[in-house]
Amino acid sequence: MINTSQPIALIDLDDTIFQTRRKMLNELNIEPKHIGALDREYQPRSFMSEKQFNFVSWLLSTAETIPVTARGTEELSRVQVPFTSWAIATHGAVILNKHRQPDEEWKSIVLNKLQYISPLVVQLRDACEQLLSKMQVNGWARINYEYDSQPVYFVMKHTDSTKTEEIYQVADRLIKEQDCSEFYLHRNSNNVAFLPHCIDKGQAVQHLLDRLLADAPERPVLGLGDSTSDHRFLHLCDWFGMPKNSQLSQFLSSLIT
Repeated sequence: MINTSQPIALIDLDDTIFQTRRKMLNELNIEPKHIGALDREYQPRSFMSEKQFNFVSWLLSTAETIPVTARGTEELSRVQVPFTSWAIATHGAVILNKHRQPDEEWKSIVLNKLQYISPLVVQLRDACEQLLSKMQVNGWARINYEYDSQPVYFVMKHTDSTKTEEIYQVADRLIKEQDCSEFYLHRNSNNVAFLPHCIDKGQAVQHLLDRLLADAPERPVLGLGDSTSDHRFLHLCDWFGMPKNSQLSQFLSSLIT
């Protein structure tokens, strides 16, 4: 039975409710206390401070808390936060139901759009790898796949996370030399993603909210995110917030100072 007054909390994960140990200690000066996510070898990779842990625990006990993340479905499975509701993964390419199965209606919509786009993702990733080599930048470009090996988008990172300017220069040059009209760029720290316009957290959130609010339109919707690209879904919420010192908070501060 639907709780017609229970809030819905839509929350980004990385750098919103947890971070790597390195970032917590070297950049944020906060103590890692609780495991947030595991790496590919199932070793602790991301952590929460005590305050983050308390905040997430409160959300889980109060609201229908739904992760909205760039993480793929496999990466999401390694997150240690006990979410029990829906989930939005892979920058919005996948909506998972409460049983962690892809929502078939959204899957059909996305796959139809990706028929034309996926080959372009591969082509652009290949051009990116060639440019990394040509510019002698020690980085890599990896395609994120979903739905039985369907290319969705690709992400580029530097092997040295302190050299983000080098990876940004590669992205800028790639945009100049290649046709990127079917893509938009997401940059946040050592993370540069080339995403098809049809892959968007906001589109996935709107689709899910239409369903969740159909019979309970007065449920409050809260959003949390750290990057400027998270505004794609945050603006759909009744209220939204961000961590202090995040990319989004720094951007807003720059507009009023």
